[in-house]
Amino acid sequence: MLNLDDAIVYDLETFPNVFTLNVAGLFNDVDMTFEISQFRDDRASLHEWFLYWQSTATPMIGFNNLYFDYTVLHEIYGNPHISFADIYAFAMDLIENFNRFNTVWESERFAPQIDLYKIHHYDNPAKATSLKALQVSMHSESVMEMPIPFGTPLTREQIDTYLIPYNKHDVAATKQFAMHSLDAIRFRLSLSETLFGDVMNFSDTKIGGKILEQRLGDDIYYSRESGRRQPRQSPRSAIALNDIIFPVVRFRNPEFSRVLSWMREQVLTADELSESTAIQTKGVFKGVHATVGDLDFHFGTGGIHGSVNAQRFASDDEYVIRDIDVASLYPSIAIANLLYPEHLGDRFVEEYSRLPAERREWQALKGKKCTEANSMKLAGNGTYGNSNNKFSVFYDPKFTMSITINGQLLLCMLAEWLLTVPTLQLIQINTDGITFRCKRDRVPHTQLMQQIWERVTGLTLEEAEYSRMWIRDVNNYVAEDIDGSLKQKGAYWFARQFPEDIANAQPPAWHKDFSAVVATKAAVEYMVNGTDIERFVYSHADPFDFMCRAKVDRSSHLMIGDQEVQRLTRYYVARNGGSMRKVSPPTGPMGEYKRKNGLSDFEYETIRREVPPGAHDERIHTKNKSKYITRETSIEAGYQVAECNRASDFDFQNLNYEWYVDKARKLVIS
Repeated sequence: MLNLDDAIVYDLETFPNVFTLNVAGLFNDVDMTFEISQFRDDRASLHEWFLYWQSTATPMIGFNNLYFDYTVLHEIYGNPHISFADIYAFAMDLIENFNRFNTVWESERFAPQIDLYKIHHYDNPAKATSLKALQVSMHSESVMEMPIPFGTPLTREQIDTYLIPYNKHDVAATKQFAMHSLDAIRFRLSLSETLFGDVMNFSDTKIGGKILEQRLGDDIYYSRESGRRQPRQSPRSAIALNDIIFPVVRFRNPEFSRVLSWMREQVLTADELSESTAIQTKGVFKGVHATVGDLDFHFGTGGIHGSVNAQRFASDDEYVIRDIDVASLYPSIAIANLLYPEHLGDRFVEEYSRLPAERREWQALKGKKCTEANSMKLAGNGTYGNSNNKFSVFYDPKFTMSITINGQLLLCMLAEWLLTVPTLQLIQINTDGITFRCKRDRVPHTQLMQQIWERVTGLTLEEAEYSRMWIRDVNNYVAEDIDGSLKQKGAYWFARQFPEDIANAQPPAWHKDFSAVVATKAAVEYMVNGTDIERFVYSHADPFDFMCRAKVDRSSHLMIGDQEVQRLTRYYVARNGGSMRKVSPPTGPMGEYKRKNGLSDFEYETIRREVPPGAHDERIHTKNKSKYITRETSIEAGYQVAECNRASDFDFQNLNYEWYVDKARKLVIS
């Protein structure tokens, strides 16, 4: 097993005439910088350290290091006399010809690698984030970008003044994120002796899939008929929803019946333009909804959602707020209905069905959050998630759709039955649960409906009672449990202990933008405790809670007043500062008339050849004669901002408190 006590954190930089590598100890003060350039040559000592880390199996921690940093180091390891020019050429080739599979196999690495980017699943495009963005989320003292464009040959002074400090800064940020990720790292460490593969770099979803995959064995999942090991899968060219909707699904409500009839007529088809046979589901259910019980139910291939709009609810002697959700909805639907990826057969059902019972056994033996219980949870959820992953051995879109389509229909059945209870009002429905309000003397009636639904569906409901609830929509609300604890979602979420207590500072999504948190805190404090918003904001002492984040892509620039700032910049709304704006290149040739919509490329080019240079022609150009120009987009329009990439530049005396007070008031639900 790896020894984290000796782990190191690293990051490297490559320029045309210089390579640098900074290394820091995870739990000690080790700090080493290696350089290979026209000015300095550390190749010999670097190679000695490679051999040392190899002999001691030293864990090396990085951010996106499997795709880039380690691959470059491995090239240097294999070519001890490589020049800085060749290192740069190799690095540029990696970047320009990016391939998610172009990594060094675990068995070939000279030392164990831990990639925080992989662990947190930032290789998923929906979650992709940068180390700079994480510096803002982690309340780092400084957010630094390299001030000299990459690809520029550097002088000795520039290396010492800019490059090496920047390299060390990134290592410090990676180390900070590694400390926040210790639970995730140690969890993978505990699995590394029993779970096969590059476990230290598995995302939670991959861990879940691998646990079940390993239990069933290669013979179930892989075919060797072609002479190579290939995953068995069940790709689909089409899925008729009528073939997968459970017979038990029935409605009396005409709105639900209308949606069910419509669904039974739908056929999900494969995208013919895709390289895979992935089922095309996005947009298929766009606009499909039903209004039942004064609530709009919105359907989709990923689940159902609906809620009241911006309302406050409170339990009292007469009324009660109740929340019910299905325990492990998606795995439970598969288990209760004996669903399985077609290529895996009954053996999958047998093994998959054991997971919930095993999880309960481990919880009873070692506690709810023990490693073993968590593994079983991941195995259930991860396997379902991988059933729609074209690279997975679980891939069968019919299995996925059978679960998600029936899941929302079964919840609609529950909602319909609950609405037969007098005084009951639906508050929200979302993916796996329902929140409602009813008279207290009607609760036994609702519980009877729940019990009948559980018997019919084979699923289990879990209950909670709220004393109060403030809900803007289905994804943004605050719910107060009867014990006083708060459930906060979306715009109303904040890490209550962050950043003082690292052990409890685990945002649900580090990659998201947590700007102006003070406004969220002020709104929640006002709604829950009646704390005056202005007093809260004006007396708040944590500068990081006032900070915001702006980010632009590589083709754009970020400006504050007349000064260009970093592409990812931390700032606050100020009394004295500058207007912030994003400056982007034109969407077409600069200065030319804009192309008319709806033209094919052939039609446009044919007519364009007839038009004199610089002339306007309504056959191919917009009627208003607009031209392609540099685009500017205001950020915090109407207000001034001040940059605070260095936290020490934040100035309470310059803070525009009114902006934050106004932002908080807009979050309040009365």
